[in-house]
Order: sequence, then C-alpha cells, then structure tokens
Amino acid sequence: MKVSSFFWNVRGLGNHKTVEMLLSLLNLHKPLLVFLAEPMMSYTNAFDVLFKSVNMHLVATSPIVNKVVKFWCLEVSNLVQNFLVNDQFISVTCRLQDKSFSFAGVYGANTYLSRRFLWRDLSFFTGPWCILGDFNVVLSADDCKGGVAPNQISCNEFLDWIN
Repeated sequence: MKVSSFFWNVRGLGNHKTVEMLLSLLNLHKPLLVFLAEPMMSYTNAFDVLFKSVNMHLVATSPIVNKVVKFWCLEVSNLVQNFLVNDQFISVTCRLQDKSFSFAGVYGANTYLSRRFLWRDLSFFTGPWCILGDFNVVLSADDCKGGVAPNQISCNEFLDWIN
C-alpha cells in the first residue's frame, strides 16, 4: 500500500505561479493527504479554483488567529476517519485497505516558548504515525545560513523531543 502526502508552506494561493505549481504537484503525485500552510485565502475561494479539479476536499483547518487560518488539511476519497486540531498541528487517522495509519501536519509557532506546547501535545501520540511540516526550529546552528544564530534552548528542546 502506497500512501502519498505532502506539506507545503505556500505563502499565499493568490499567486498564479503558486497555483500552477500546486496543481502540477497534485496531478503528478496524486497525494491522498495534503497539508498547506499560509494559504492566505478562504477555502471556499480555493475550492473552485484548485481542489475541485483534483477531487480533493477539506478535512480540517487550524483555528482562526487574527482573522487568518494558518493551515489546511485536504484529502481524497473520504480517507480520514477522525482528526484532532490545535493551533500548531492537525492530526488525522486514516483507513485504507483495512489498515489504519496516522499523520500529523505541523506548523510550529515562531517562539520556542509556544513550541513547548507543541512538543508536549505531540508526545501524547502512540503507535505508528508520520509527522511532516514546518516546525519553525532547527536542530543546530549548522542547519542555518547567515542571519542570527538560532536560540540554543530552542534547538535543544527540539532535539529532546525528536529523541
């Protein structure tokens, strides 16, 4: 059984080139699950333009913060049995060919203090699951090019959670 999914921080679906790229990826890879961060438009507007043509529909969105939805989870074929949403992730449990599996799409907060809630909440999951997304943190300064060095506490907490 092949389960294809992806996470993309699209930074707005109002750009024609972004829409073309997304449609190309959806048609090429035919993912069963898609997590999109920073769509910066309403799902209703995006559905007619994008998702109807590739037979995808909305499963869940993150909570609205400052009048903006941070990210969406979309699916094909009523795959998702249940889901859990908070301000930094959407977790879904799916069933395909009599097998259950779980995915979590993460869009981590920009501050390490807020991400502590993410590490805590994700630690409650048990069993096999796949996690993908934008954690907004790196493991070490070696993962960065230029700019300000990352906060070492943030790096250590991410490493602790991974281990």
